[in-house]
Amino acid sequence: MRFSRVLAVDIGAGHVACGVFATGAAGRLVLQQFALEAHSSDAAHESRWAVELAQSLGAVAAREKFGGACALAVPGHLALTKFIKTPSIDPAKRDKIIAFEAAENIPYPLEEVVWDHLVVADDSFDLEVMLTAVKFDAMQALCTAADSAGFAAERAMPAGLALCYAFRYNYPEVTGSVIVVNVGARSTNLLFLEGGRFYVRTLALAGNAVTLTIAEELRIDFASAETLKVQVLSGRSDLPAGSPSRAAVQKAAANFVLRLQLEITRSTVNHRRQAGGAPPTAVYLTGGGSLIAELPATLAGKLRLRAERYESLRHVDLSANARAAGAESAAAVLADLVGLATHLVVKDEAAVSLLPPALTAALAFRKRQPLFLAAAVLAAAALLPPIVYFHRVTTVTMAKVAQVDSQLMPLRALQTRNADNLGKIDEAKKQIVALLGAVETKANWINFFTDLQTRLVKIEDVWLDKLQVVRPPPAEPGAEAAATAAAAGGAPARLVPPLKLTLSGRLLDVANPQSRVSPEARERVKQLLASFTGSQFIASVENEKFDNNQNGLLRFDFTLVINPKKTL
Repeated sequence: MRFSRVLAVDIGAGHVACGVFATGAAGRLVLQQFALEAHSSDAAHESRWAVELAQSLGAVAAREKFGGACALAVPGHLALTKFIKTPSIDPAKRDKIIAFEAAENIPYPLEEVVWDHLVVADDSFDLEVMLTAVKFDAMQALCTAADSAGFAAERAMPAGLALCYAFRYNYPEVTGSVIVVNVGARSTNLLFLEGGRFYVRTLALAGNAVTLTIAEELRIDFASAETLKVQVLSGRSDLPAGSPSRAAVQKAAANFVLRLQLEITRSTVNHRRQAGGAPPTAVYLTGGGSLIAELPATLAGKLRLRAERYESLRHVDLSANARAAGAESAAAVLADLVGLATHLVVKDEAAVSLLPPALTAALAFRKRQPLFLAAAVLAAAALLPPIVYFHRVTTVTMAKVAQVDSQLMPLRALQTRNADNLGKIDEAKKQIVALLGAVETKANWINFFTDLQTRLVKIEDVWLDKLQVVRPPPAEPGAEAAATAAAAGGAPARLVPPLKLTLSGRLLDVANPQSRVSPEARERVKQLLASFTGSQFIASVENEKFDNNQNGLLRFDFTLVINPKKTL
């Protein structure tokens, strides 16, 4: 029988716990492989936390050959959880209301965080919702550190929610009001459970508070104080009973227990005041910081509750490999790790996602890659028969084309010869048209001069000194054909500049030979110019100029524009 599996990674402030879980034959969780790696939890070295996390995960991956898709538990000092209550509304409209409440209750702009929500309870009157968020940069750094060691995050949930799922799995018979206290290195998660409802509060008071107190008391660095604390509280220290170092550790631990008891009392009162519910009947202690020997008795006495150690592996079976790796001795730090895997046996377990959107999109694409590959293979297989068929058809068709092409070769030669002959015919037609034009206009110059002479004689005492032809610039190649085609199609053809003649002459004022010319002489010249416009050869007269500086003579210059229809 093939069981589903999950690689769970609990990222704590001072350790990394990894476990491969599967579903056993009896429907219980089975821890098949386990690894635990510690690193510094000193908050003063916050900038190096992601680097140390990557190194710890890398060490686990190299030693235990772990890697691949995994579920992450986000530590309490990174994850923010808030519980809100709104009027119960239609599920289709909840997202907008919850998004509004998230913007109001999360103390950062929503674009700077990764956030999600979980409906805790809905009694048709009130809707109780848990909001959880992580700053985007912190979550991105955490996922990058995991990915660099070969752990690709596909699920991420706050450690407080993982603790809730783990407790419900391990203690299904507990339905009354209880408190679960998970004391970590940099934060403590308080979990209040009552039936199907739960509430999580994260305290900044944790094991590091003891370490810092010892470091200040003995004036040693954080790492030395942490080592001393672990040795004394675990009973592995060789220090004598009256040693100042042992006394400093015990005093710091006692103060921490009292402060923790006060925080638990304050949180319990506030929770009951806001949410109501029954008073708690028991408190369960877990986490590395809960190993202080006097912690259960002190809390039981102060809180007047039954206090006991939480059994992280109560309903979890261990493989031989997990036992050999020390899973039983590390049970105090495995509560959140088990909660990451309970969805294997609790099928209706709700989930939240604290993965960055880009990583979620990449994960979705990665999950669809096998489908894309299978679709591509099927598409290629489906196209193969048509490709073979059309290849054969193309081969036969190309053979027929080659056969027809060989038959068309003589016809193509005739077509080329005909095209050359048609070109020669067109050239001959152009030459004929030019010759016909020359024949038709050969007498125009003679007729033009005759007409010009006639008009000069009518005026009398006038003659020409100069006549010069002003030819228009040569037309562009193809302009004549374009003009002809445009005229044939009904479009206006482009006009060719007409031929012009510049003339210079003089008129003798017979009546006044010794003085400036009279107005009568000017009038005669104007009559001459006016008569030119009546000639069939002349379209217009331009640029008239007169000079009467010489006595008895009137000089004149003008330009005759030749009629294009009677060209010279």
